[in-house]
Amino acid sequence: MGGIGVISNPRSRRNRRDPALARQLAYVLGEQGEHVAPGDLEALHRVAERFLDRGIDILAINGGDGTCHTVLTAFYRVYRERPLPRLALLRGGTMNTVASGLGIRGRPDDLLGRLVRCYHSGRPLREVERTLLIAGDQVGFLFGNGLISNFLEVYYRGREPSPIKAAGLVLRAAASALLGGAFIRGLTRRVRCRVLLDDAVWEERDWLSISAGTVDDIGLGFRPFYAAPQHPGCIHAVGWETSALELALQLPRIRLGRPHRHPRIAERVCRSMVIEAEEDLSFMVDGDFHRGGRRLNVASGPRITIVIPG
Repeated sequence: MGGIGVISNPRSRRNRRDPALARQLAYVLGEQGEHVAPGDLEALHRVAERFLDRGIDILAINGGDGTCHTVLTAFYRVYRERPLPRLALLRGGTMNTVASGLGIRGRPDDLLGRLVRCYHSGRPLREVERTLLIAGDQVGFLFGNGLISNFLEVYYRGREPSPIKAAGLVLRAAASALLGGAFIRGLTRRVRCRVLLDDAVWEERDWLSISAGTVDDIGLGFRPFYAAPQHPGCIHAVGWETSALELALQLPRIRLGRPHRHPRIAERVCRSMVIEAEEDLSFMVDGDFHRGGRRLNVASGPRITIVIPG
């Protein structure tokens, strides 16, 4: 019993470009664990049930942020009140925001190799704890609507996503904001809603975005949720009412992970956030798009231990 369970996403861009990677991971893992590549959500749930019965100690995910979010959602539903296995992020996707923010670097086979060597030699593994975020029935680390989901919609369109493409879009958006251009107007479609946060209320207004995270880094070194790691069991919620230009001028401060000292940026560390809107909400969890109703609950979930291969 125990051991390492590896889940590969056969549909991730990186795994499609390198079909031999799954075989390499299985070879590195050897007979001390199990490597699977479930083809759909039903198969993924069966894997979660098998890993629970087997008592898998470490769950290693070969995919990016979206794969991690999908796997964690399935495992959360299967494990219910039982503790989730420790998590290892193998950076097998296009977007590896959470892994990068934790300082995890390397190829999936290299990361798994280092993990296996440490695990089976009994050497201590470096670990950090983070809180899971639950938006509706989806589980991850980062949530956002409005500007954030609009940006990702553009990011995934056309040319294949990459850090260079993301950086280019940020610069294009900042320039468009300075000039009042059409590009930034498309990104900044407002969301009219009211937000309830524990014992506080952000009154109904046209928000640029409502966002939250349990990790601080959202990519490219930007850290709007700077308080998240210091508040276990909570989410860091940020409401953006700024204009596009005001937001562009705040980017250096966000890059440094500084408090949002702006009259049109609201923030709060809390356990639960309920968004009440006038129309159905679309939102992002860890880079994946979802649609909900007019009321959406975003709350802190259980703590999870993330293993960082040495």
